[in-house]
Amino acid sequence: MLVVSAGVLVAGVGVAIAWPRYGSVTRGADGRGAGVEQPAQDYGLAAAVAASSAPAAVVETLGPAPEPTPTVRAKSRAAGSNAAEEAAVRFPGAPALKPVTITKLKPRHKYVAITLDDGYGFQPELLKLLRHYDARCTTFLVGSWAANNKSTLKKLDKAGFEIANHTWNHETLTRLGASQERSTLLRTQKVISAMTGNQAPYMRPPGGGTNSQVLRVAADLGYKQVMWNRTFGDSSAHPSAKRSYHLVMEHAGGVKPGDIILCHWGKKSTLEAMRRILPELKAQGFEFVTVSELIADSAKGKSKK
Repeated sequence: MLVVSAGVLVAGVGVAIAWPRYGSVTRGADGRGAGVEQPAQDYGLAAAVAASSAPAAVVETLGPAPEPTPTVRAKSRAAGSNAAEEAAVRFPGAPALKPVTITKLKPRHKYVAITLDDGYGFQPELLKLLRHYDARCTTFLVGSWAANNKSTLKKLDKAGFEIANHTWNHETLTRLGASQERSTLLRTQKVISAMTGNQAPYMRPPGGGTNSQVLRVAADLGYKQVMWNRTFGDSSAHPSAKRSYHLVMEHAGGVKPGDIILCHWGKKSTLEAMRRILPELKAQGFEFVTVSELIADSAKGKSKK
């Protein structure tokens, strides 16, 4: 995959590497959006669009758990089962990185990463649904929520979820100074690391609002910035399961291997849409993995640090 960013041509292994210049911050059309600093050209992030007439069928009961695809599952375990643990680093003292933004990847297998943000209104039934379909996810949690919901944090960690940084109070990072950005990330990581024992090397800026300074601060603290290229659009004023289904399953040609899908805890429409989306993607042969597992399967050997 070749990515042009800020006039620099970067060859990678499916990782969108951003070397942005100073500029304005733009947001996606879903309200929160995949907002990124726009240098010489667009990053190609998917924007939310109007809902189609896709029926909003809902599975009322889970039924028997689907069998994992043996070959794919075996390869997954061999190539990336410990990817999250391998990618995690000691906190405090994570090594600084070069500024990196990941929006989607090119895995060898039919993998996608469903990422869940915030934590507000956490739904045990959504966690149960995800586990039913063997979906290991990366969840970007708000630190203040995590500090008040430590038992839930432990459940997510035990379920094999990768727990990453989403600031302390869902601050818009582009409105903060560098020291404030650093403080909100470190405060959040302290809570997460106390529960998980490590630091997942990923952060997601609330609302997708980022710029060169945000990228630099994150990289100095050992984080890659993880955005998304497909979204449930569930942070809009009036989210609906039908619209979320359309955005994920039908918009821009539908789900493809390497997609990073954004959704949020606490949305009834997201739970309803997920009840349809998960079995359909499973039937198509997709496996649901963490960001670390997606990176591990997209690189030759271990992901680049």
